[in-house]
Amino acid sequence: MKETKKIIIITGLSGGGKSTAAKYLEDLEFYCIDNIPPDLIPNLFHLINENPEIHRAALVLDIRNPKFRELAGGMLQRLKKEFPEVEVWFFKADEKTLIKRFSETRRPHPLQRYESEKSLQELIEEEIEYLKPVEEEATKILDTSHMTPHELKQLIKDLIAGGKGTFKITFLSFGFKYGIPQEADNVFDVRFLPNPHFVPELRAKTGMDKEVKKFILKFPETLSLIEKLKDLIFFTIPHYYREGKSYLTFAFGCTGGQHRSVAIAEILAEAVAKEFPDFDIFVEHREQKKRKNISKRSHAKK
Repeated sequence: MKETKKIIIITGLSGGGKSTAAKYLEDLEFYCIDNIPPDLIPNLFHLINENPEIHRAALVLDIRNPKFRELAGGMLQRLKKEFPEVEVWFFKADEKTLIKRFSETRRPHPLQRYESEKSLQELIEEEIEYLKPVEEEATKILDTSHMTPHELKQLIKDLIAGGKGTFKITFLSFGFKYGIPQEADNVFDVRFLPNPHFVPELRAKTGMDKEVKKFILKFPETLSLIEKLKDLIFFTIPHYYREGKSYLTFAFGCTGGQHRSVAIAEILAEAVAKEFPDFDIFVEHREQKKRKNISKRSHAKK
């Protein structure tokens, strides 16, 4: 029986992490080829499949090549039909992160050679539009906006080893009076709930204390809110995971970040840890400077 080889096409936005990923894959004994002209890819696939010395390969394909824009989308469709086992990894990051990365490295954007009069932000926005058909063909979308190089390396190791990466979900409490957390993907305002701060015996406690939770949970609006948020969060998590996010943050804010937001974050984190035992679930209370892993997989390792 002919060996099934693992072939990954690495593509995506300039500055999204493609080169870093290729280096890590090379460390994992992948035969890596960078900046491939799109019209050569089909022949290269056949050569790789016929070479007994190559078991795993990664091909970097991106906008540096002039023909990429016109050929990439259709070529990926044909490749996936002819080679169903091929994986297409699309690397991306948000505009703010991409601008920061280009500024730090002081490297020009690849499109600058063709459109030197445009700003870096304009070039990034243009590339995002160009690559929408390519992103649609991806089997895995990896958003590296909030990843360190070490975290990206670990994610790639997880993907190669088990076919899926770890997914870290944080339930973050905060106080609006101290500002909205920039890392939050979703922000929920729970200031409309009854405030334990005005109950003298609860004022010095926090939402981590059972007395505060008991007070908050005795109100119908709290119970209704929790059920509605659970429905939304349970629905969105699988879609975020499919999108390729490895970090996801749900933030809950009250006035000072001591009672209501803390309790709601704790309650929802426990529910998600039970519903999604394969993911890493964290609870973080910003104003208390506390963070803990409550996931089932974390307890299983102990």
